[in-house]
Amino acid sequence: MFIRDSFRQDFYDVVRKSHVLIVVNNDVDGLCAARILMYLFSCDEVAYSLVPVTGWSMLLSAVEDYAEQAQCIVLINCGGNRSLNELGLSSDVKIFVIDSRRPFDLDNVYDGTSIRVLINTSELEELKCPAASEIYANDDDNTSDEDDGAESSRAIERIEQRAIKRARKKEWEKRRAGLLWEYYENSWYSVSSAVLLLEIAHSVGKSSSALMWCAVVGLNSQLNDSMISLEAYTSVCIERMRSLIRKYAPRDSSVSLKGDDILRISFEKDLPIPMYSHWSLYDSMNCHEFFITQAQLWQQRGEATMRHLLATYGLTLSECRQLFSAMEPTRRKEVFNILEKEMNYGFATFLASVGYCIRFSACDFARALSLRLEVGKGDSEEPYDRFSATMNILSEFLEGHGETSSLFKAVESYKIFSKNVISHVFASINQSHVLSTGSFFLLCMPQTDNFNFMLSRHCAFYFSNLLLKVFCSASRTRYRMLRPLVIAFPLSGDNTGWLLVTGVMPYNTEYADLNTKSFIGRAFDRVIERQSSIQVRQEHFDPSMILVKEDDRTRFFNGLQAILETVS
Repeated sequence: MFIRDSFRQDFYDVVRKSHVLIVVNNDVDGLCAARILMYLFSCDEVAYSLVPVTGWSMLLSAVEDYAEQAQCIVLINCGGNRSLNELGLSSDVKIFVIDSRRPFDLDNVYDGTSIRVLINTSELEELKCPAASEIYANDDDNTSDEDDGAESSRAIERIEQRAIKRARKKEWEKRRAGLLWEYYENSWYSVSSAVLLLEIAHSVGKSSSALMWCAVVGLNSQLNDSMISLEAYTSVCIERMRSLIRKYAPRDSSVSLKGDDILRISFEKDLPIPMYSHWSLYDSMNCHEFFITQAQLWQQRGEATMRHLLATYGLTLSECRQLFSAMEPTRRKEVFNILEKEMNYGFATFLASVGYCIRFSACDFARALSLRLEVGKGDSEEPYDRFSATMNILSEFLEGHGETSSLFKAVESYKIFSKNVISHVFASINQSHVLSTGSFFLLCMPQTDNFNFMLSRHCAFYFSNLLLKVFCSASRTRYRMLRPLVIAFPLSGDNTGWLLVTGVMPYNTEYADLNTKSFIGRAFDRVIERQSSIQVRQEHFDPSMILVKEDDRTRFFNGLQAILETVS
């Protein structure tokens, strides 16, 4: 069932009375949300266990391992879009779901005993949940024919009643199938779970600038992964966080907190160029889609075009190749204004610093955390170790001890990662690896040595969205903008012989709606339903990411082509 808005009474006041199991997805928004909830529990001396998970198998194992000692389970960014009844827990155990994925599984929505889903009332109109009576059969509909016969004295009446009953049931099932298709057809992402927990913290009088930073990093991680649109991001900042911005990120410098170890947050205009504050302007611009497509950097003449572009902006190559932070302050401001005008992006974000350390934008902070959290230092590093190391980076920054070495290491790693992603995108375009299958474009990535870093969600989403934009810009043919892009990544290690398959909506739908809805996950489900012999593992929490056996990829993509032809 839904918990609407009254989160303090119906959620926090309930969970803090007993031992709590926190199961959190291994993404940045989940980590930041968990950090906020852990702080609240520490203030109120609530006992809890924390288990980070990367997929459904780990979620099931975590719940099974801790089921006896936990009376309340909080699922953060996991569990909302699949029926939790399969967990098989007793009705005494309360499950609270804080998940930004939409839509929710209707079994979770209409469970009247143990499952509680947190949602804002303003979302209900967009969610459009069908009524329970239209989805779940009434027990009265299953009355036996023998009972009907006992009440009827004539055989003809019994036959007529059975026929009418079957016709009504068939009509109800047809209507039910249509409602389910309409409800589950598209998937999208709602407000960051970290933002929701910040609002809960504020309602119990425990919000702070540190929790505010956690929330905005989680929100910016959604924007980085193209899970929400810039318009949705701006709407959250203006409508949901206005009062908190005034309190913890004031414009008036005279009211700014002073101190060597104080966290200072500001909300101001910024450039969407990745890591430019900690990098040379030239390298960072080469990793942003705007300049990649403007200069067509995947072509041989791309670098020369880029230099010409800089000249038209009034920027010299020498100043662009130096660290942006090393520019003279006045020139740095001039360059900022030039690029802001040329990009015309209208972007504002949060920036923070502790003491005299370099300011970090929430976007760059989220990027660095994403790579450390989802990729780590190798296949041997367990999810909990990655989660713990990433949480330490966040905690060290917030606690103001001046220890930022691990953060800067993550920043340097992200620079290398960005260049690798760009090189793979350019190779895919130049070698014509993207193929047209009729109803969608398909890229089957070849296995390479430096490839494993791309198999996390952040990396896969970053690569896929950038590739689609470059692919559409590489040709003037309009039909490239009208079809989705599906990408298959070969796996290694324990998953050798499997493909990670994900997809991106057509480029022309990018601004179609505020929520950037996608039918890719639903299309995958339909293929699986129609071709049950295909070996598929739906392990990821994101519906647009599945594992397909390499031997079955031809049948899977043929089935997907048939499904998407009916959709389009």
